[in-house]
Amino acid sequence: MKNLKLLFFLLTFAFCSQSSEMTLGMAEPYFSGTEDMAFSESSVTRDGSFSQGDYIIKTAYASTDVSSSDFENTIDEVEGLVKNYNGNISNTYLSTNYQGLKSYSLTINVPAKEFESFLTKVEEISKFTNINLNANDVTKYVLDIDSRLKSLKDEKKALEEIKEEAVSTSDKLQVQSQLRYINQDIQVLEGQKEYYENSVSYSSLTLDIREGSGISLFSWNYYVQRALNWIESIIGFGVSFGIIAIPLLLLALGFRKFRSKT
Repeated sequence: MKNLKLLFFLLTFAFCSQSSEMTLGMAEPYFSGTEDMAFSESSVTRDGSFSQGDYIIKTAYASTDVSSSDFENTIDEVEGLVKNYNGNISNTYLSTNYQGLKSYSLTINVPAKEFESFLTKVEEISKFTNINLNANDVTKYVLDIDSRLKSLKDEKKALEEIKEEAVSTSDKLQVQSQLRYINQDIQVLEGQKEYYENSVSYSSLTLDIREGSGISLFSWNYYVQRALNWIESIIGFGVSFGIIAIPLLLLALGFRKFRSKT
């Protein structure tokens, strides 16, 4: 009777496992290392509000234009603000265009509950030229994971009870094999849920700080900046040339003096 019970359960479980594997193999809006996720997405304006689900991943993309004299100070103030909000900077990139004007891009992560306040404080440092806010609602995916985890854990518990009742070694090995597959599926789902929870707990801002963006070629500031860059290059070239030329000149004079004596 126990063998029939075990056989019936294993057949039933094999069918359920196949269905579960098909479900797990379906495209999910998750997998570590990518941010191109197929969530339901909504853009909101500065005076709007984010979606109101339980699991919302918030992101923002913004840019601000500053004068050359304020460029470094603005970067320092923004980075100081990140520390005040217990955030972190995950990526930075500094570039210079053909006009010699710099652009500094940084990706900032701050606690989600402080995100709107953080954006306001950043704009107090330098007003945004443009900003795009996005709210990705992943609540239904987390709820689906919770449901599947509960089902798998119930199956695991039932299998463990059958394993205890099994008499033959072959029966125990069959149950153990099924338990191994269940544990693997549970680990995958728990990893997905952990990823969502980490993504929801922090919100990110990608900010471009641009030095004199849009400046005209006929602008006085442009020519002053270019002139300063040229002067700096000329001085640098002169110093480098002097370091090489002076020792050579001294050697040449010494050699000439030596030949005149002979």
